[in-house]
Amino acid sequence: MAWFGMRPARSRGALSIRSSVVVCGILAIAIAFLGRAQASIFDTARAKLSDITAPALLEVRAPLVALENWVVGLGTLFSVYRENLELKRENAELRRWQDVALSLENRVRRYEQLLNAVPEEVMPAITARVIGESNRPFVKTMILNAGTEHGVRKGQAVADDRGLIGRIYLTGERTSWVILLTDLSSRVPVVIESSQRRAILAGDNSPMPELDLDLAGGTATPETAAPGDRVLSTGDGGLLPAGVPVGVVVKDGYDLRVALFAGSAGDYVRILEYGVPAPPSATASSAPASVGLKPATPPQPTPTIAVSTSLPPKPVAPQAPVGATETAEDR
Repeated sequence: MAWFGMRPARSRGALSIRSSVVVCGILAIAIAFLGRAQASIFDTARAKLSDITAPALLEVRAPLVALENWVVGLGTLFSVYRENLELKRENAELRRWQDVALSLENRVRRYEQLLNAVPEEVMPAITARVIGESNRPFVKTMILNAGTEHGVRKGQAVADDRGLIGRIYLTGERTSWVILLTDLSSRVPVVIESSQRRAILAGDNSPMPELDLDLAGGTATPETAAPGDRVLSTGDGGLLPAGVPVGVVVKDGYDLRVALFAGSAGDYVRILEYGVPAPPSATASSAPASVGLKPATPPQPTPTIAVSTSLPPKPVAPQAPVGATETAEDR
């Protein structure tokens, strides 16, 4: 009887537990739905809480930031010392090369005077600012704030103090687009300075364009291009001015590539005003129109004088009038 009397108590306890579990499940579901429905309320409360605690967080974070900066500065102190030593060594080497460059410049000037050589003219340029850049997978371009109003023309070379960057391929009134040397559609004639070997600099959307020696003709030999040789632009085809630095030759497996001097453009670039010289005949014929002078008057025909081959008649002596004849006795 005692066993039968205790069983109802256990059943009531299990029932209460089950009911509490069901109630908790219902509350959880209600809270979940309420949270989804009123998400903005929680976000607003979170934002207000962060606004209130922001000053305190800043005050707490300030010493931590100062300590972090001090640790970083202490770590960079030794690297700055090493960089200072390296810069001193490079400065001394640059001074030595400066002396060599000045002596070579003076020697070349003397040779030009002895040979009566025509000095190279300083190429005019237009300074423009880079206002945009596109580095998509298949397009490498820049946008400049100079256009046809400033004298920019399609095909002009774009460079900076380091070297060649690209060329103008699209012009507007106040803007122009530059196709970079690294673009897939860029093909620029170049020359290897050491061997004077012509080549084509072909862009392939990589940081270092490919140096194609086969397109330029001739047979490529190991002496044609070696790593470290300088690459300059040529005036072949009248596309770009000659002598603009481009980069140095780099060996990439079996291929030759060029590490560009101006791999990334700065804020300002120079647009070189270069044009192919016109032939002498065309220059002579177009000189009056271009300079604004009046054309020369054509030579007048020389009048011809008819010369007679017959002798002129002898002059006839005048006859004395009748009655006026003198005799020898009268004289």
